[in-house]
Amino acid sequence: MTAARTEPRSTAVTYDVGATGSGGVWLGLGAPRVALLGMGLLASILALTAGLPILLAAVPILLSGCLATARCGGRPLLDWAAPLGARTTATASGAVRWRGPIPTLTGDGAADGPIQVRLPAEFGRLRIDNCPDDPTIGMLTDTSTRTVTVVFDVCGVDRFPLLDTAEQDTLIAGWGDALTVLADTDRTLARLQLIERAHPASRATYRLDDLEDATASWDKEIAALATSHDSRLAAQWSFSRLDGTALCTVASRCHLLARTLLAARLLTRPLGPGDLSGELLTPLSGQPRPHGRHGVRVGPVSRRTDWTHVTSDDQIHRSYAISSWPTAPVGAAWLAPLLLAAPAGVTRTVALHLERMAPAAAARVARTRRAKAVLDQSDRARLGMTSSAALAGAEASGVAMDGELAAGYRTHRLAGVVTLTGDTIDALDAAAPALQQAAAVCRLELRPLHGQHDVGLAATLPLCRLRHRATG
Repeated sequence: MTAARTEPRSTAVTYDVGATGSGGVWLGLGAPRVALLGMGLLASILALTAGLPILLAAVPILLSGCLATARCGGRPLLDWAAPLGARTTATASGAVRWRGPIPTLTGDGAADGPIQVRLPAEFGRLRIDNCPDDPTIGMLTDTSTRTVTVVFDVCGVDRFPLLDTAEQDTLIAGWGDALTVLADTDRTLARLQLIERAHPASRATYRLDDLEDATASWDKEIAALATSHDSRLAAQWSFSRLDGTALCTVASRCHLLARTLLAARLLTRPLGPGDLSGELLTPLSGQPRPHGRHGVRVGPVSRRTDWTHVTSDDQIHRSYAISSWPTAPVGAAWLAPLLLAAPAGVTRTVALHLERMAPAAAARVARTRRAKAVLDQSDRARLGMTSSAALAGAEASGVAMDGELAAGYRTHRLAGVVTLTGDTIDALDAAAPALQQAAAVCRLELRPLHGQHDVGLAATLPLCRLRHRATG
């Protein structure tokens, strides 16, 4: 994804998401399927060399072709190997169940030391510290990866769907310029994660005690449909050494990020240690914002992973990966249906991850994307297969990406995860069709992360924990 916009001949401004490549390594097939076909072809050649009949020798290539093209649940059959393997390994090792100590928040004052966050392994070994230069800033430090994550409360995103098209274009242009400035001025800023959460509003907010009984019943219906929207921004800095010198620069980096986003009409405020612990743990336990104290351990009591969901304390979560992005240019409000979707009775969280790419690496990706599309088109023509609009679009996307890099824009890898959280599985099943419908309006394809819902939940929380697939 590049922080740029394209303007066609019409007056309407459109945007190229550019999150998809040419679709596979060869003829739209991914590397595992191409490798499987290669092994089948090699086995058939060896069988012919050994003198086997041609019918028996053709069995390996036919079998590998069937396995490479077979689909199950709307996905290639080989794509299920990773989640099945992870699920089998977790079941054999007992990692599907996790239990932690019951958190205790006692005492009137704060003890010395950081807030110890006890979480399952997929969340990393995190600790909540105070920023040395500004104690009001809470930091999520991970010594194993030498990263520091700061979560910001964001104001300005919620009004976006209510603006007219011209104002939306102005805001998007400002956000693109902000990404370019941050990518060029702060090389240690490795990831950004934007989180938009919609959850049922508290009935206390809509209580009308002075109304008559006839109106009170109507108030209950309004409260049942009311939804609150929260926006958070997580920024992660990666350091070569996570020592005191590096940590003393976090406050200045937060101020730079806040000033840059303020120029783009986004008001941000870093969360403190107590608010940060609540922001991290409330989605896991469903309790109203527990505030951590220094020197104590906080975290969920239990976690159990199943094939179709993951349970954390009393909350049940089901995650979806955005597996397909729009290949055609879209308008400014193209993601609004998904952000406004708020299925009744559940919490819907959309997490978009942006990872900065170095200009040299982005240029290689642009050239690789274009060359791959050209080679696929020539191979399809040589094999008597017709060309496709996807290949033409991939070639044009590579050319446009190269041009945007030359114009000074910066490229970011883009990935997204959507998670539904509820009290029962029936609530998640009832909310899933509405979510899928909203995604279809946005021209997005959601794929349930069966067997990997624990990883999807970790990618939804403001931790900047998501492994981007190699682009190009």
